[in-house]
Amino acid sequence: MSRMMSHILLVRLLVAALLLAPPAACSRPADTGASDSSRTTATRGPVELTVTVDSDTIETGTPLTVELRALAPDDVELAMPLLEIPEDALIAGFHVLENELLPDYPDGERRAWTQRMVLDTFETGTLQIPGVTARFTDRRGAVEVTGSVTTDPIEITIRSYAAEDTAGLRDIRGPVSIPLTNWGLWLLLGGATLLAAGIVIIQMVRRPGRGTPPPLPPHLLAQRQLDALESERLLERRCFQPYYVRLTDILRHYIEGRFGMLAPTRTTPEFLDDMRGSDTLPAPQQSQLHAFLRIADLVKFARHEPPIDQGEQALRMARCFVVDTQPRTVTAEETD
Repeated sequence: MSRMMSHILLVRLLVAALLLAPPAACSRPADTGASDSSRTTATRGPVELTVTVDSDTIETGTPLTVELRALAPDDVELAMPLLEIPEDALIAGFHVLENELLPDYPDGERRAWTQRMVLDTFETGTLQIPGVTARFTDRRGAVEVTGSVTTDPIEITIRSYAAEDTAGLRDIRGPVSIPLTNWGLWLLLGGATLLAAGIVIIQMVRRPGRGTPPPLPPHLLAQRQLDALESERLLERRCFQPYYVRLTDILRHYIEGRFGMLAPTRTTPEFLDDMRGSDTLPAPQQSQLHAFLRIADLVKFARHEPPIDQGEQALRMARCFVVDTQPRTVTAEETD
């Protein structure tokens, strides 16, 4: 009887152990993390078009890679490029930094056409990579057929470097009233100030021909500022950010003084839009200025470190821009 009870107890223990042990087939795989890339695909007829971005959330000035890929049978030809880049290299608020067209190649039973772009922007908020329309020609049948396929837009969220933790910031206090208790002291100080100002004015009036010198013309002021910037040798000390900040400020203030455009107070996209909307500068100088400001923004906001010779070339470009746009009545002595 005791042996039978022992067997029953052993069986119960085994059953309990099996019930408590987790089954191996129900274990969940470890979460490897999801990619923040985004894509959209559209298919029409024999063509499948996919647009992929490497991230749907970036910070201002961070490069964004966009790949356009079309798949089609052998006798279907895609029109390249899949997306035309405008002359101003702007797509819906993004700057086009690179644009690469890859040769088509076989992909299984189809061929693949690829276009790869690198974009950036200094705007914040939500922008859209617009829908891409690819045009194709189908020669598989007796009659040649043309068509197109269009993808949906992709939303990109752009965050600013400045949009970090601001919990420690406090509101500005209002004005603080200072009690005036000793009127005699205040009257004495006011009288002394008026007396000193009167003496200075009398001395200035008595000095014939020694008034305040007229301000320098914008082109001469810019040339002197460029000389001073070069003498500081910031590039040799690898101080790229202050160098490009100074260089762009000099050019922006020169443009304001020379042409009356509010360049210092405008963002780069706003300033370029204003420039394109006027006939102040010819197209070659607008393109040159656009390329220079784009590189300078990468250095100032995205911590890009260009080669030293590129910084020297930017300084030469700024000098040439000032000389080319200065008033034509400038004498030879002024340009020295």
